[in-house]
Formats: sequence, C-alpha cells, structure tokens
Amino acid sequence: MKHEIIDHELIGVMASTAYEAPSIVNFSEIPFVSSSIVRKAIDMYMDEAIKFVYDDIKLKPISYEALAEDAYTLCNNGSLIYIGRFAEGMIPSSRLYKQYKDVCRGRIFLHTHPVPIPIPSPEDVVSASQIGYEVECVVSKISGDRAVLTCLKPLNGWDNVLEDYREVEKMILNISRFVVAGDGSTITFLPFPTAEEVEELIKYYRKLLSNSATLIHVSIDLTNNVYSIE
Repeated sequence: MKHEIIDHELIGVMASTAYEAPSIVNFSEIPFVSSSIVRKAIDMYMDEAIKFVYDDIKLKPISYEALAEDAYTLCNNGSLIYIGRFAEGMIPSSRLYKQYKDVCRGRIFLHTHPVPIPIPSPEDVVSASQIGYEVECVVSKISGDRAVLTCLKPLNGWDNVLEDYREVEKMILNISRFVVAGDGSTITFLPFPTAEEVEELIKYYRKLLSNSATLIHVSIDLTNNVYSIE
C-alpha cells in the first residue's frame, strides 16, 4: 500500500518517534499566560518584556533547555536516521541538509515540537523552502497518551504554501494560552493549545492548505501503541 507522500510502513516508523519525543506537556508546573498578555508583551522592547514577566506578573519562565527537539531524516532506502537532539529548538537545518544530501537521495525531514503544535511552524516552512525539502514532517505529543504526526508536501512549490501560511500564523497567535520561556536575558512565548484547540487547528490547517499541499495527519495512541492515518 502506497500513500500519496510516504510508504505506509514508513509512516509507522516515523510515528514511533513520538514515544521518545521531548515534550513539556506532562510538566507539573508550566508558566502559562493568556493570548491577551502575549499581544501586550510582543509590542514591548525585550528589556520591558523581561521586566513585565518577572516583576509585573511575577512569572518564572521555563528554561530554554526544556524545549529540546529531535531531528530525523528519512532516507531513500526506507530507513529513518536519527540526527540528534537540539536544545532550545535550534535545529541547524541547512547544515544537516548538506550532511545528508549525499547519503539520502530523498529530502524528507522530520522533527519534534516540545509543545502541542503538531504542524510545521511558519519558521519550519520558511526553512523547508530555502533548503528545498521535498517533505516537511513534525511530530508532537498532545497529551500524555496521544501524539500527532503531520507531513506536508507542496503541490506546486513552497511559495504557494508560504502564502497560505500567513493565515496559519494568524490562527496560532489566537490560541488561548502560551508558555513563557526565558533565561533572564530573553523572553519567548510559545503557543500551547488545549486539546480542543489542537483539533480546530488541524481542521483549519487541512482546509487552508488543501489547494497548495498534500498532507498526512497521523493520530498516535501512545498507551495502546497504535496509530491511524486521518
């Protein structure tokens, strides 16, 4: 059985990465703020935002080190190669592509998100466009017992996908709560949708990109070790 993007058996291999994916969804204490607070803070200079978080709302941000991401490449022979774990979500995509382009004829990359955003971020899509990935995939834990894998392949180039992503970015900014990360010198706000918002995000994402990309969404039951392609 062949899927439009990736062989069905390989989807199972990619879905298995969810079990070891670094995630903060089960952290006992997560520093949340509302989207209204985020909209207020993003209009501030960095030093003002830091003071606002630490002094005004008296919140201790989560460490950037907790926001690690795993990266993989899917090779032409059907194997999934683990590239490594990168702290603070800083995956050096261009360097990785140069490292594996001669080993893997295909250009299919997979990485994890530490927050429950199971779709490529706008930054992920920009990176995929600049480097020339064939397929961009993301896996993210939504809860302690569920994860979602998403793969995105442009129908007519990444430029059309990037155009649609302007609307995706707007929806992400409207998520009701964000987690605050920082190190004392910088502050970052990461969307942390509820389970209901995740479902709405996926539904909207599929509809919005229906004319510019082929998509796979895989729901992964981490408790019962099964997955289903949606």
